[in-house]
Amino acid sequence: MSILGARGILSRFGLATALCLGLASAAHAANNLTEAGVSVSNTFELSYSVSGTAQPVITNDNVSPPVGAVVQGAPTVFTVDRKVDLIVTATNSTLTSAPNTNATLTFEVLNEGNDTSAYSFSIDDLDSGASTFDATSLVVRYLVDANDNGTADDGAYTTITQTPIGTAAGSAFITADVPKGVLVFVQVQGSIDASVADTFTDDVTLVAEARDPAAFLNEASATPAAVTTATGGANVLTGSAQNVLADSTGVAAAEAAGDADGLYAATGIIQVEAASLAASKTVTVVKEPDIADPFVALTDCATATAVAGAKAVPGSCVEYVIQVQNNGATATATNLVIDDILPAEVNFIAASLATTTTTGFADDTGVAGAGPVLSVPSTPADSNCDGATTCVIQLSDAVLAAGEVGQILIRAEVK
Repeated sequence: MSILGARGILSRFGLATALCLGLASAAHAANNLTEAGVSVSNTFELSYSVSGTAQPVITNDNVSPPVGAVVQGAPTVFTVDRKVDLIVTATNSTLTSAPNTNATLTFEVLNEGNDTSAYSFSIDDLDSGASTFDATSLVVRYLVDANDNGTADDGAYTTITQTPIGTAAGSAFITADVPKGVLVFVQVQGSIDASVADTFTDDVTLVAEARDPAAFLNEASATPAAVTTATGGANVLTGSAQNVLADSTGVAAAEAAGDADGLYAATGIIQVEAASLAASKTVTVVKEPDIADPFVALTDCATATAVAGAKAVPGSCVEYVIQVQNNGATATATNLVIDDILPAEVNFIAASLATTTTTGFADDTGVAGAGPVLSVPSTPADSNCDGATTCVIQLSDAVLAAGEVGQILIRAEVK
């Protein structure tokens, strides 16, 4: 018998629209569908008169007919069949994540049918175009919204083994029984290699397949974990509920049969947000000492303007430039620390931050205090470099935004 009446279609359309608007995690529309396996009985009564005289009532109620009624036939009876329907939504349809991390895409599976169901999952992760990658070591976990409040607060997630569509499955491959109208929260976690470049994406499609539960609502489940299939042949009005596959199409490429196949798929996207840093250190001779007295140290090394052709003789002033450039498109490099120990052949003179762009190094708000912080030798003894523990220049509490260039300028005197 058909169970896709106008009310059911409109209800499904409204719910699917709400899910697409990201409202599935809030309180979803109540599933008031009549439970599968319910026997619906109905009777009638016919009363009439002849020449003003009331005649015996005619009824098909053979259980408790009115006194004096004429019973003709029996109550009409039919069994409500099983509407097998589900929808999958990617709740973070695009997830930005850094390289060398684990990214977790989240999905929601809603049992839109009128009976208990279980589900198995498979993943389609076959990106092959330019600027794409495949996350590795994919893990699928699920949590049934047992208290039906639209929030994943019902305990711990259970890891499930994904299985190809249509294959036999044991308990490790399917979820626990999911009541009608109840959500299943699903997480797909994958590893992003450290080498994946900025803006690269991975499209991960989760396919949910309806499976026979351990127990239906009103009758026994003869084949728990089996793929739920449509009941073939003619409609049988009474007896066990017949299966009617009523799902629509999610991601069509992942569902070979399209509508009414017991499958629904949705795609979540992992987008890499990477800070692509290029760093370098250069040295130039700024100024050499007066040739008349080469043993008299320069007094203006910290501020001297570079002189062309200056030689690195003892007493000369040299400048080191440490430059960092963030070539990424969007990601900021955070928790940035640079350590530089000057060689034993020089004395530290001065250090400062510079930039050729708008901001350069900026404060890391995740670190207490104002930054960026440039730590330098503060005593004459510390300025006499030994190549190991003295003359340490450190930048900390710093970030470098995409497109920015930061510099550390260090002046030193050749011993």
